[in-house]
Amino acid sequence: ITLYAIARELTEQTRIQSMTESIPRGEEVAGYCNGSLTWETHYLKPDYFLALFYDDTKEKTPDPYTKRGLKDCQAWIFKYDRRHSRLSFQARNVEIGNKAFARLAHHLATE
Repeated sequence: ITLYAIARELTEQTRIQSMTESIPRGEEVAGYCNGSLTWETHYLKPDYFLALFYDDTKEKTPDPYTKRGLKDCQAWIFKYDRRHSRLSFQARNVEIGNKAFARLAHHLATE
């Protein structure tokens, strides 16, 4: 199973949770640990979610909303498409860069 598949599954769980609970924007919703690999999801705004993976031996408190906070992390932003009832991949930090990713995540969480 890939990190991407785990990210999608965790994001789907967070999406379902956001339908029944009030979740503050930009907040971590769920966190899991498997050895030194930690992953968490964040609620950005309705239908937008962030999944973050990091090695907690390298990074103890990553911040997906800053370039420095994404160092040694892998992060994805997903959008739920209500029309087609599915999650779609929007951005990944290793593809667009930590600075652009952090800016996008911050914008989605605060706009």
